[in-house]
Amino acid sequence: MDVGTLVGVAGAFLLILISILIGGSLSAFINIPSVFIVIGGGLASAMGSFPLKDFIRGLLAVRKAFLWKAPDLTEVIETIGEIASKVRKEGILSLESDIELYYQKDPLLGDMIRMLVDGIDISEIRSTAQTALAQTEEELSTEVAVWEKLADLFPAFGMIGTLIGLIQMLRNLNDPSALGPGMAVALITTLYGAILANAFALPVANKLKKIKDTQLLIKHIYLEAIEKIQKGENPNVIKQEVAIMLGVELPQEV
Repeated sequence: MDVGTLVGVAGAFLLILISILIGGSLSAFINIPSVFIVIGGGLASAMGSFPLKDFIRGLLAVRKAFLWKAPDLTEVIETIGEIASKVRKEGILSLESDIELYYQKDPLLGDMIRMLVDGIDISEIRSTAQTALAQTEEELSTEVAVWEKLADLFPAFGMIGTLIGLIQMLRNLNDPSALGPGMAVALITTLYGAILANAFALPVANKLKKIKDTQLLIKHIYLEAIEKIQKGENPNVIKQEVAIMLGVELPQEV
């Protein structure tokens, strides 16, 4: 679990709640019609912007934003170094005994090593891997897009709620008892939209984008490393190149 994301989102809501309680009653900020307009309207409009399957997958990706654990980049480098060293000493077929381990580390890595062991040409391996990468990128980008769309729609429906509230007020100027509910809808919907967008939807979208970029980078590095390993390049050189791509400084060997 990424504690930073959880603490950040929870902290934002907590600070808003504290500010409300210091200034008055929490009940004054609870308005059911505003909830329907902002949350219901935002979700419904976002649903209409994507195929249903993609929309549901995007919504469920919120779990990933809070539960995702950043990969150990040093472990990625060591894995590539071990594969390169093993191939250089024992040959490509020696990788077959550890194929399940490679699949556990990354399904794409497992697929590429399987193809390498089966003697498939490196150009075909690259083509297959690039197709898989494109599909993965599309899926991850859709998850990001769903939450970016919600971040746009929540404030927009907040403004719609504001207009609804103002219209209700203007139509009931002669009835003082109707002014309060109309004003509540007018102001609270804007507040709800701003809070949901900036304290929740945007952080989730940004976190999912970080996850996407990290996963794709590692998969691309695995592909580049497999090509270098197949060509028989020096394992230490491969490790150093991978470390540079990942921005990791390897300890100097004595």
